[in-house]
Amino acid sequence: MFIARKSDHIQEDIKRNWSSWNFGQEGFEGTREELEEAKQYAIENNSGFWISGFELWGDEIRKADIRELYPGYWVLVDTVNGYDGPGIFGTELNASTLTDAISEAKTAFYFGDGNKFDAREARLVYSEGDIHIFEI
Repeated sequence: MFIARKSDHIQEDIKRNWSSWNFGQEGFEGTREELEEAKQYAIENNSGFWISGFELWGDEIRKADIRELYPGYWVLVDTVNGYDGPGIFGTELNASTLTDAISEAKTAFYFGDGNKFDAREARLVYSEGDIHIFEI
């Protein structure tokens, strides 16, 4: 089986082996201390804390799994969609050969929930620009 993933940081994705909500968009930029201050400010002032396309309040802020995606950039980890352990998400391809997978990956739909796979057990077999194909 082949799964395609769109990413500008594929080696970091593989090493990290977890996915954020909203494809890593709308994260928090700053240091860990600045992140904690912003969360605490929202809790103390009964206001929302916006991250990864979600507005969190009160206990949601306290319980949120927020991690550093890239240096100085923090996101909300997807702990809902198939969260039974480590893994990243991609788009399952129908192709049965790598040649067909490459063709299909160029027009694949990379939005939505996707399919979770453990990057430690997958083999990266093709990369071109921000499109990467794994063989599972």
